[in-house]
Amino acid sequence: MTEKPNIWRKINNTQKYISQNTVDEVIKFTNEIGATKIIFEHLGKIKGRGRLKQKLQFWRKNLIQQKAIEKAHQFRIRVSRVLARGTSKYAFDGSGEISRNDKKDLAEFGNGKKYHADLSASYNIASRYFIREILKPLSETRRLQVEAKVPFLADRSRQTLSSLISLRKVV
Repeated sequence: MTEKPNIWRKINNTQKYISQNTVDEVIKFTNEIGATKIIFEHLGKIKGRGRLKQKLQFWRKNLIQQKAIEKAHQFRIRVSRVLARGTSKYAFDGSGEISRNDKKDLAEFGNGKKYHADLSASYNIASRYFIREILKPLSETRRLQVEAKVPFLADRSRQTLSSLISLRKVV
């Protein structure tokens, strides 16, 4: 009976080590490139089904983000979060939904192009941040005019890199 608590202690310690190491590497990389802001997906309370829910219980996503925020503030790095829904579902070039291979690492876009799925998602995450920062200071009337010209801006879950490029042409 004493073996089980030891196993869970090892699992928790390993998770804490991985979390801390991940945070250290993120902050180290941020300092190396001279970035002033870190953008995270707002993962909040993800509801999973079956095994996914069990996996998420063990995943330390919130701990990593909280520790990264604390450490980033020590280095005067700002942190922002964007809506997570659809960042990896839609192609960054605006060609629609993607289909993934069995390993989920490659994404085939609607136009037949193949890219790394995480690269596409990271482009979309960064784009959502910049779209928000561009639209925030605009008046409501001006923002609605811009959204009429770039319809994907109204639905935040469909914002991609192509939406940002279209927005820059309009504004």
